[in-house]
Amino acid sequence: MPTAKQIDQSIQKHLAKLRKPGVLTVRPGYEIAGHQLTGKPAIVATVHTKKAVLPRGERLPDNLDNMPVDVREATAHQRLRAHDPAAAELAQTYGRPEDTEPAWDFEREMPSGKLLKDSGSDTQKALASRKARQPATTRALTAHSSKPALKYAPPAGATLDPVTASMTITAHASPDAGLATLDQFLAGTTRSLVIGMYDFTSGHILKTFDSALGGHKTLQMVLDNPAPNPTRDQTDTQTVEELDRTLGARATITRALVRSDPFASAWIFPYAYHIKVIVRDDAVVWLSSGNLNNSNQPDLAAPPHTEDRDWHVIIEHAGLAATFTAYLTQDYKVASQHQANQPADAALDRAVADAHAKVAAEANPPPPPPLAPPPARYVPAKTFSGQFKVTPLLTPDLMPGSATQGQYLSHVMDLIGSAKQKLYIQLQYIEASSGTGDYDALLKAIAARAAANVDVRLIESLEYGEKWIEKMKSAGVDLTAHIRLQPNVHNKGFVVDSRTVIVSSQNFSPAGVQQNRDAGVIMESAEIAAYFEAIFLSDWNTRAKDAAATASPRSSARARGGAAGRKTAPSKQARKQTAKKKTVKKKTAKKTGR
Repeated sequence: MPTAKQIDQSIQKHLAKLRKPGVLTVRPGYEIAGHQLTGKPAIVATVHTKKAVLPRGERLPDNLDNMPVDVREATAHQRLRAHDPAAAELAQTYGRPEDTEPAWDFEREMPSGKLLKDSGSDTQKALASRKARQPATTRALTAHSSKPALKYAPPAGATLDPVTASMTITAHASPDAGLATLDQFLAGTTRSLVIGMYDFTSGHILKTFDSALGGHKTLQMVLDNPAPNPTRDQTDTQTVEELDRTLGARATITRALVRSDPFASAWIFPYAYHIKVIVRDDAVVWLSSGNLNNSNQPDLAAPPHTEDRDWHVIIEHAGLAATFTAYLTQDYKVASQHQANQPADAALDRAVADAHAKVAAEANPPPPPPLAPPPARYVPAKTFSGQFKVTPLLTPDLMPGSATQGQYLSHVMDLIGSAKQKLYIQLQYIEASSGTGDYDALLKAIAARAAANVDVRLIESLEYGEKWIEKMKSAGVDLTAHIRLQPNVHNKGFVVDSRTVIVSSQNFSPAGVQQNRDAGVIMESAEIAAYFEAIFLSDWNTRAKDAAATASPRSSARARGGAAGRKTAPSKQARKQTAKKKTVKKKTAKKTGR
């Protein structure tokens, strides 16, 4: 199989054939047809927009040097980078972790044909020029890299030891029962809510907070400030302003110490305060893979464009509630000491907001809203009571007595290694590994279970996972044979051997498993495992599609160049097989009188 360098040599040899209107970049890669990785080395051409009809002279070739030319429609980031690379870089720097684009060796801009990262490329020259003419952009990028870092410290005296005790656990999932169960949980508030949250942009949930926190009830919250969610009713800043207005002194809210947040004067978490935890009345914990937004907690009576798959649990146990409260309160105390009530540089703040708006403007429009609610597929919440063992999981915390061993990674690696029959994992995305380090070891542990004939099944989001499966094929640990892609997955859940479950907020990326603030729980219960396993298997069987093609025929209709659809001629062997089937069919028809 040709190496990436050899494919790049073919690209350079055929640059004239690849210089077509609408082509933004070309690079070595692997073919993806019908959202499935075929495994064929390919020349990947990114085009601004695919079109149904294209003049012959503007079409890209199907093959070059016996390799397919695989045409991909550009992402919003790639479109923006082509004409405003400074805004594109700023949006990535201050963007959501899931929107990070993989870096590709030998990616070349078009029409120049120069390497995208080459200082002499049109992209890099335009980037330098725009930085010179847009000093706020330069200050924003400089501020991100130069903001002072603080060392993370857990609360004194708190531990993340497993708890084995009698407790009540309510398991539920979105879109089925997420919002309805959350509403009931919030409505039961009698004294206080203590919260750590990545995104809070649902107007429905904000109204529920206003109602649930009446009287003398209090709210303590640490909130991130991520790039705007496409389904938002308001921004996170507007949520804070509304809660401050309605609750007054009963609300104590601070912005998380994330490097990209202009409201934070220092940082602890380099990419995200990604946690999703609510402690009610010092006694009950709501913990989720989903945020307080419309896609993660969709209202089934008025569904948004995107209804995500997320898992949630409500755990009624005062000891676990005290543990999470201790960590959230520590986050609050430290963050409140390093707040910039208003961004020190308003122009910088506007530059970041403008970059996010420019990326949004480059995105394809969302699908039209449904004319009627989707057909019934409701899986109700289910409550379990009894003796359970629950282990809290937090990043970036370390194991007791260790200066380097991550608490989350340690427990998850042990759990993966314990799998004897089944290992089911559903995640928003799995970043490709680099071949070294703890994150690489995590993916190797999954590969080892597959090699040991454990039934390993991984589901990723179609929207965010596809870009990483190709990267996974070309670098690091390759798990693509065990991955299926499913639309609108935001979950971060595990089921192991039908007896142990993880519900958490950690994505599989080096930052997600080591550096971000994230939270989860390991629950050892065959009953709870059965509940989530049934949901997982339903998704696997009815909503997910293999990431890697079982066979590698090219799709019957492929878009070429700026994108005319073209049917690929069947191979000689395929034509023989088709003719044989027709002959058998005719003979069968004669015998049966049809």
